[in-house]
Amino acid sequence: MASHMPDNYNETRLHRYLAHWNRDKNNLASVDVEAISWPTEEERRERMKNYDQVASDYYDLVSPLYEQGWGQQFHYSPLQPGLSLAESTTAYEKVFAELARVKEGMRVLDLGCGIGGPARTIASTYNCKVVGITNSAWHVERGTALTKKAGLDHLVSFVKGDFVKLPFPDNSFDAAYSVESLCYAPVPVEVYREVKRVLKPGAPFTFHDFAMTEKWDPTIPEHVKVRNWIEFGNGLSKMHWVPDMRKALKEAGFILHREIDMALTSSPAPWYYGPAGDICWAWRTPGWADFWKVFKMWPPFRGTAHLVYKIMILFGMVPKEVSGLMDMMWYCSKATALGGKMGIFTPMYAFVCEKPRRENGVSPSN
Repeated sequence: MASHMPDNYNETRLHRYLAHWNRDKNNLASVDVEAISWPTEEERRERMKNYDQVASDYYDLVSPLYEQGWGQQFHYSPLQPGLSLAESTTAYEKVFAELARVKEGMRVLDLGCGIGGPARTIASTYNCKVVGITNSAWHVERGTALTKKAGLDHLVSFVKGDFVKLPFPDNSFDAAYSVESLCYAPVPVEVYREVKRVLKPGAPFTFHDFAMTEKWDPTIPEHVKVRNWIEFGNGLSKMHWVPDMRKALKEAGFILHREIDMALTSSPAPWYYGPAGDICWAWRTPGWADFWKVFKMWPPFRGTAHLVYKIMILFGMVPKEVSGLMDMMWYCSKATALGGKMGIFTPMYAFVCEKPRRENGVSPSN
């Protein structure tokens, strides 16, 4: 077992996650397709009440798999011509930091920091101090170790906590950003208000997030099913719709300067070609490593691998949970790619905001 795996990484982690979704609590080795495709409103409300635990159980399960398969940066990025997947991701983090108006010497809050990939890129590029918050104890442990190894522990630190109840005093950060994390809060306005509380007056707040685009139509069953699959495959208790996010930011009191779907800037290939396993694009991407990553997502390859594991399960060579985990990861990647192809989903809808310098004609004290 790889050294970066958490202790006791085994099938019980899959059981804990599937317990939030499966209707039969006695069968937690496989995915309940009917339940994840067509959950009742009561089931969705129950997950919303336990959003923090749902997300924590999800990342405890998938984080080591993400790191092994895609590296230390747990987010989608638009591709850039001539760059590999990893190079595009690092380049995008720098573009995003410019959008977020990060400057040297700032104290910056990273909301939902994962194991700190973006935080290390931004801190090392701008020589700013980044404080990352995550609800996963393992993210804190792993992120701290990786940051120390990179020689950046003087700039980047990690805190375990809930970004709906931030453990920081008012007006204590010069800037805040988030990369595909605020979508885990079921009520957007609550987390936006909390971010605003800890920012200094006039401080920038920028994030890109999973979102259903304005093309999404809740009256179309196929749209609803794809949304439900994305929620399950990514540990989300409630996917948000762009108009609702825009409204919540204004309700929270932020000044909204700009919004842009960064997924639409991907070139030459669409952002979802990787999770879709589109090998027609993969051979054009520089580097054998990138081609192999995409090839492993190619439907015929995944189908063959799944069949092999089913045979191994039949002969008792691996636990039956392996098939359930493969199914879950199928929904993680394929549902997002399907939503992207349909134009109803984006993983990178960005909002560029600012906390007002004066509120109700009064300048807040620092």
